Order: sequence, then C-alpha cells, then structure tokens
Amino acid sequence: MAISTYTVLDSMEFCKRFNFNRPSGIGNRLEPAKTAASMVMQTILGPPFSWWWNNEEWTFTCSPTPATATPTGNLSITAGILTMNLVTTMGVQTVILLSGFTAATSLVGQSAVILTNTGSVVTAQINLPDLASTAATGGLVTSSTTQDYTLPVPDLSHIEHASVLDISRPTAPKWIQLAVKDGLALESNAARPEFIEPHAQDAAGNVSFRVMPAPNLAYPVSIHIQKTAPNITSLNQTWAPIPDFMQYIYNQGFLAAMYSFSDDPRAPQAHQRFTTGLLGRASGLTAIERNIFLNNWEDLTELEKLTLQQGVQARGA
Repeated sequence: MAISTYTVLDSMEFCKRFNFNRPSGIGNRLEPAKTAASMVMQTILGPPFSWWWNNEEWTFTCSPTPATATPTGNLSITAGILTMNLVTTMGVQTVILLSGFTAATSLVGQSAVILTNTGSVVTAQINLPDLASTAATGGLVTSSTTQDYTLPVPDLSHIEHASVLDISRPTAPKWIQLAVKDGLALESNAARPEFIEPHAQDAAGNVSFRVMPAPNLAYPVSIHIQKTAPNITSLNQTWAPIPDFMQYIYNQGFLAAMYSFSDDPRAPQAHQRFTTGLLGRASGLTAIERNIFLNNWEDLTELEKLTLQQGVQARGA
C-alpha cells in the first residue's frame, strides 16, 4: 500500500487560502467539507479508474459437484422466510433444493434462495405457508448450482480482471481471462467457465461470485478487484488509500468543490484542472471511458452550466 499521511483537514487549510478564508467544515456535521472530500475520493477510486495501490487478489476453486448440507435442530417458515441450521454452510443467493425431510414433508422438492448465513443459522426465501418450529430430522439440503462461490469481500468496488486456470490439459495448464459480465443466469451445461460477475452481497459484506457456464472440473479462479472508497467520518482522517503523491489531484478536486459550494466563478477552471490531473495520472483508459467520465463529471458538477453562465455574463459586461 502506498503511503498516505495527508489529512482532509490539511486540504481544508490549504484550500481556504484560495477561497477568501471561507469556513468549509461548519457545525457538528462538518459540511460541506466532509461530503466534498467523500465526493472527490469516490471519484478517484471509482470506475473507470484502476490503481495498483488500491487492489486485492482473491481466489477460489470451482466445484463440478453440487454441495450438500444437512439441517440440524428445528426449522420454521415465517412470512416466506425459512430459518434453519446447517452443518455445512452455503453462500448467500445460492439456490438450494430441499429433499429427504421426514418431519416437514411439505418442504420436499421445494427450492429456496439463501438470504443470510450467520454461523450455522441460515435464512432462505421460500414460497410456502408459515410452518411452526419443526424438527428437521433426516433432512438434506442440496445446492442446485455449482456456479456461485462466496468470498468475504466487503470492500469490493468492481472486478478489474479475472482469470481461470484451464486444467483440462494437466500437462499444460493455461490461465485464460474471464469476461466480466452483469446478470449471469443459471445454466445446466457444464464446461470451462468463460464469464464471471459479482452476483450478490449480504449485510456482512460476503460477495457471491457467479461463473458461467457451470464448471465441469475443479478450475482455480483468480479475481483482481478494485476496492471501494472508505467512508469519511472525521476531518482528521487521511486520504488513504490515495497516496501522498496524488495530493495535487485531490486538493484541486476539493478546492473545485469548495468553489462550487460558494458559487465562485473560478469553479469551472478548478474542475478542469482536477479532471486533467486525474486523467493524466490514470493509465489504460479507452477514449470512450475518458469521454464518459468527463460527461458524467460535467453533469454532476453542472460544469457546462457554469461555463455558459460565465460566458453570458462576460458578453453582458
């Protein structure tokens, strides 16, 4: 991780010299400084930007065999939510098939989607009437998919790239890049996965990644992710994970936000210096990605409107 020692308060002290000493952290909520810092940090760390100092590598191994788990103790259904204890845990958003129950025969052959998995206690969405607490004797829960794999990645922003190791040729295994998609469906055909997506995330930050097609072998998968921006809660908080050598970029973005909040006519120039510095530091962006970012930033900051208003005022003068 790169070194980050510069704080939001340091940026405030620097920027107020350019902004007629206007206060920027007002009241108990410390606004607008806190929101401005968050906005700049989220912009720098969000798509389409990817940074070597803000990534993580995660791995899992596909399984060609659906997982099974045996319930223990009692289970119940309340308002369409099935609650039970499982000996073997399964990931959130996993589709499960219920079979073999001797005490709750209405569950046999039903499917459910796991919503939460806290320790051994599992809740799942199921389309059945309420069921009082019943012993789950002889029960068996079988996953209907081998496409979903859960990892504890609470700070996932987006997948930068992912790869699968093709082990179909044991003498010459080869890493092959997976295409990152949105909205992958379940599929019965088994083959080497070609696509991957972050499919769902629970309240604890566990992310279920879905591959497609369903794997026919135990393929290792490597995921390279970009991390989310941390939440700004204090003005004494550093700009981490943004390194100190990018101070000239986030200070310019913070100053531009302060100009905008105070309706300062210098705001458009400051916003342009911020985006120019950011795009100059970023590498690997396509022309389309650069244009989309600039258009979105202009819409967010109403930069085009400010520039037009200044032009009208100048002509009137």
